[in-house]
Amino acid sequence: MILVDDMDYMLNASHPYYLPMLHKHMRLQGTEFPHFITSVGNCCPSRTSLLTGRHCHNTNLTANDPPHGSYIGFKTKKLDKSYLPLWLQDAGYRTYQLGKVLNGFKGSVTTQYGCLPGWDHSMPPIEPQSDAAAARADALLQQKPPVYLSFYYTDCQYVEEVEGEPDINLFNRAFNWMEESVDAGVPFFLYLASANPHDGPVDGMPRVEAKFANAMPGLKVPRGPNYGVPTDPRFGMSKTKPLWWDPAWTDKHYRMRALSMLTIDEQIDRLVTKLECLGILNNTYIFFSSDNGFKLGQHNIPSEKFTYFEEDVALPFFVRGPGVPRGAYANTVQTAMVDITATILNLAGGSIPPGAPPVDGGAIPLDLLQTLHPQPNSPFYNYTGPYWNAAAGTVDMFAPPQTSAAVCARASRPPPAPPTPPPAPPCKSKKCKKAINSFDETDDAVNARFAQLESSAFVAGAVNGWSSAALGRRSLASGTASGTGLAAAEAVEGAAAGTTGNTSEAEEVEGEDEQEEDEDDEEVVEDEQQVVEAEVESVARRAAQATTTGGRVSTWSNMGLIEQWKYGKLWRGKDYRVIRACMPPNATIAASAAGARRTGNVCYKYVVFCDIDNAPGKLRLTQLFNLSSDEAEIHDLLLKTPVPTGTQRLVDRLDAALTVLSYCSGSSCTQPFSRIHTDGSVVNLAEAMDPQYDSLYAGFKKLDYKQCADYYDPSHEIPDLRLVPLELLKAFQGQA
Repeated sequence: MILVDDMDYMLNASHPYYLPMLHKHMRLQGTEFPHFITSVGNCCPSRTSLLTGRHCHNTNLTANDPPHGSYIGFKTKKLDKSYLPLWLQDAGYRTYQLGKVLNGFKGSVTTQYGCLPGWDHSMPPIEPQSDAAAARADALLQQKPPVYLSFYYTDCQYVEEVEGEPDINLFNRAFNWMEESVDAGVPFFLYLASANPHDGPVDGMPRVEAKFANAMPGLKVPRGPNYGVPTDPRFGMSKTKPLWWDPAWTDKHYRMRALSMLTIDEQIDRLVTKLECLGILNNTYIFFSSDNGFKLGQHNIPSEKFTYFEEDVALPFFVRGPGVPRGAYANTVQTAMVDITATILNLAGGSIPPGAPPVDGGAIPLDLLQTLHPQPNSPFYNYTGPYWNAAAGTVDMFAPPQTSAAVCARASRPPPAPPTPPPAPPCKSKKCKKAINSFDETDDAVNARFAQLESSAFVAGAVNGWSSAALGRRSLASGTASGTGLAAAEAVEGAAAGTTGNTSEAEEVEGEDEQEEDEDDEEVVEDEQQVVEAEVESVARRAAQATTTGGRVSTWSNMGLIEQWKYGKLWRGKDYRVIRACMPPNATIAASAAGARRTGNVCYKYVVFCDIDNAPGKLRLTQLFNLSSDEAEIHDLLLKTPVPTGTQRLVDRLDAALTVLSYCSGSSCTQPFSRIHTDGSVVNLAEAMDPQYDSLYAGFKKLDYKQCADYYDPSHEIPDLRLVPLELLKAFQGQA
């Protein structure tokens, strides 16, 4: 399992041009899931969901800081008593952990709370253990280019100092441990959590290897429909002034993130080659994803995550291995972070101990994927365009890994562990924090970043020598790499239309006529209302048609939960419960999403938001987006008054299903309609839209809030009690 840090999907980071090895080894040899989400767009809670297979409302780990989050929160909530590595050890696997554990993992913390159980070997980064060590690391960071000195608490026994790019260090050690397992004839599970493309300790930008520093000059953030467009002012999540920061900063940030991912791309190639050298490539499953997404100007927010918008919760997700369709683009199957946990456990033949909390995800139905995608259907399967480092038509992406003796030669092993752990006095110098090689990820540090963006240096113009004029344009001329960055939006649009990604003429991203855009937006809003009405009213008809032409092909619900209780100064107490609902994974039902890049299904996002700035009794705000035609989430379908009948029928279903998901555990999370239709007659949104259920769904009370808070407490919410599990009813005593 490769988990990168803060990688976007919606801003095109996984395009073949940027990451050719991810394309070669994962997209072409596995399945891409364009409708993959995390249930929370925040680092520590999302990683916790992956490690435990449980949603935030079941772990109650909702932040990056204690007491509601961080490594300390994970330990004090005893989430390490039953979680993925322990289950896999019980199934006979060796387990290896490399890279970021959870936010706030430090030597002083492990002294008090101990290390995580379940790992046969671990290599988590840790802070310098003395002022002298911090001084050495800081001196190396000052070099041009910077040199990274990383500190690792290896096997939770001793501290290693390793010089070099941090993520390369992790992969190097991973290869050693993989060799150990193969030599011993024991299966293994490797969890590698990289640092890239997260911001690093130098200038607040991601780490970039010196050899990549000049790649993709002039690369800019895609200027999509929501770039610099303020969010609904009722929600208070963005400034009302469009593009209030210097776009040169976000453009630089975007390019640096892309360059930092080149290190990961190179390591993916090394990983696949190592597996082939060891003779186990075709018997190994590889999962690739990110903990959360990222925004860089979308919705008028210059940086960060934390929201329910697609940029933050829709993530890259690729899987390859036995039984996984090759070159498949699973555009009608929605999956979530908790599903990864269930899938790994299922593939390993593991189980959860009796009495332990269940996982909230479901094992991804590989048999369904094989049925839906018997042949490659990836829009990039026949991609013939350029890559950042190669001209079009010069690379054979289907060539097998090279396994010469020189390539497969084993690297030297690390020295044996010291007999006893060395003393680790706490380092209180400011240099210690800087030398950890990880940007501060506390919730309040994020607020400080926004304050910095508001400073005159960022609003007025140049940023560290970067000016708008100096950045140049992104272009791709005649299908060849011209030395400038890829026009990402063009390539994606071409891929969605089924083209190869080549363009004969580079379109300019800047300089579009704003007045024409405004007029177009007004037309789109009207068209959008008509589209959603037509879709909603025809769902029942399409469901009936599917039944007569073969019936239900799967019980996979395609319903996903997104939730957040915001801690820290930024958006504190602005909570939300969100359902991302797609039509079932059946081509007969799944309508074509014309104009959207993730074509193949109709998906909606319904938001129930708690606005702490409002008076009690008026806390609830709602939104509805048709992601198929409004991927940018700028046309709220509930702003039209009165709400059209068809839209209201959809809302009735989504609100009821969201209420079930908000308090679900185990199977009710994967099958939310099972609590409403206990006879199994309804398992997906299409079936629920049957008019015979109109009065049932209209009769449920809509999910509401009694209080907004920065942590989860069910008593703060007002659900329809008929949709709440019996064991939780006590929390709602006194509610009608």
